[in-house]
Formats: sequence, structure tokens, C-alpha cells
Amino acid sequence: MTRTAPQLLQDPAESWELHCAEGEEGSHYRGVYDVFPRTPRRAEDVPEGALESLNASCSLEGLRRVFVIPRAVRSTGCGDQKVMSPGSVLGVGTRAVGLWTEKPGRGVKVLIPLDRLAAIEDLTILLYGRLSFLSFAGKLTIRYNTLARSNLKPALLELRERLAGPPLPLPLEEEEGRELPIKWKRLLRSPHLRFRESAPVAFRFAVAPKKPRDDVEYGQLLVLNPYELVYIRDPLEASHNYGEDTIIVPRPRITRVRVREKHLEVVANGTRLSLNMTPELREVAARWLS
Repeated sequence: MTRTAPQLLQDPAESWELHCAEGEEGSHYRGVYDVFPRTPRRAEDVPEGALESLNASCSLEGLRRVFVIPRAVRSTGCGDQKVMSPGSVLGVGTRAVGLWTEKPGRGVKVLIPLDRLAAIEDLTILLYGRLSFLSFAGKLTIRYNTLARSNLKPALLELRERLAGPPLPLPLEEEEGRELPIKWKRLLRSPHLRFRESAPVAFRFAVAPKKPRDDVEYGQLLVLNPYELVYIRDPLEASHNYGEDTIIVPRPRITRVRVREKHLEVVANGTRLSLNMTPELREVAARWLS
């Protein structure tokens, strides 16, 4: 299988990743495309100490929301710089989301209580996947091969439902009349944007201006369901449309929305999010959430 990477993807090192000097990759130079998070079948399949630490901090419900992630060396997109991502374990619990790593020093390196979580960022570009949980105090990010996405989707959907809160009303506006391209029509029907296929949503679609020397049109879809603001666009990092860059914000956590010159500013749980979208979508989002 051809491993196609997004070109010049800026992917800075995390605080818990280790510097990797040239020639030190050894057998660990697997890259993101060979990272397949897996759910362990037995407690013995989890690195020693990880399950106990994550259960104490996250309140896990058994092993079904635990993901063992192998160590790998990856590029940061800054020249030839590479970092070592140590073997780690992601726990999605009823109280918090946490990441345990084996180095430097075994332990939970990032912990985000659910009541402080502001948004979820979900990026896929061909085989490259990056999932981030955002809060005022920081973020927790994992990278993986998107062929393993089916293992992560149930945990992600369950977490979103846990964060949702009671349903809020939708704006009383007519649906957009334009015919959506097939990619966006498919996404609009999926649980990725509305929890359930038949659930009501308000949405607007726009196409961003083409970049210089680029014939690719970048679509943007703004969706408001009773529980979330969901903004999904073609990844700007890719020179094609094979992927999605999604921001999911629980509506009860949104405290302020402002239209800026080139982006929409959303403040959720004290975290300021800058969403790059067309002027048309910025105005619509501000009206819907005012």
C-alpha cells in the first residue's frame, strides 16, 4: 500500500515526546502511518501501571475505552526534525480523558477532566489521523493510521454524547437551497455531524477561495445540531480533498462568539478557538449562536 503523507504538515512535538537525533531512529522509525491504537482484550495486555493510573484519574469503564498506542518516531514538519513518541495508553473515562506514557518516567502525562474539556479537533488526511482534546489548560493529542479509525469512533461518539447536555433549539431559518457536492451530502447524513441520521440540524455550506497555483476548491460545512457546533472543512494542509478537518464544540460550553477579520472566535469553557471560515459562514455562525 502506498503511504501518502500530507505535504509539509506542521505537526509540532508534544511536551511528553522525546527529541530524536539523526541516526537514533533504529527499529522504532515506524512513523504515524504504522500506528494502530488497539483495545486490549485483557488487563495483562496493557503496559504495567498504566491501567491503574488511568483508572484512578479518569474512572474507566473496563477496557473498552482504553487504547494501547505503540511507540514511533515521527516528523514534526520542521525541516528534518523528528521526535520519539513513547509507547502510550489513552483512557477515555467517565471523569476525564488521560494519556499515560512509558517515557520519560512512567505515568499520566496529560489529563483533561470532562467538565473542563472545551472542544474536540478531529483531522484526517488519507492515512494520517490526528485527534485532539482541547481545554484551557492544554490539549491531549494522539496520531494514528486512519485504518484504525473504526476502533476509535465508538469512544469518540460516546464521549460527545456525554458532553452534550440537554438539547437546545435550532435557528428558525430555511435550509440552504444549493445542491451539496456528494462528499458533503454524505457527511451531513452521518452520525459524525448529527449523532443520529434522522436528527435535525441547521447547516450552511461554502467554498473557500482557491489558493494561488492551486486548482482545488476547499469546502466548508457549518453545522448546528441540538447539542453541538460542528465545523468541518477540507484540510488546508492537503493538496486534495481526501480528508476532513473537524472542530466539535458542545453548545452549553460556548460563552462567546465574535466575528473577526479572518476567522470566527468561539470561547468555550474559557478556551479561545479561532475557526478559519468564509465571511458568509462567520456571519451565519454568529447569528445562530448569539
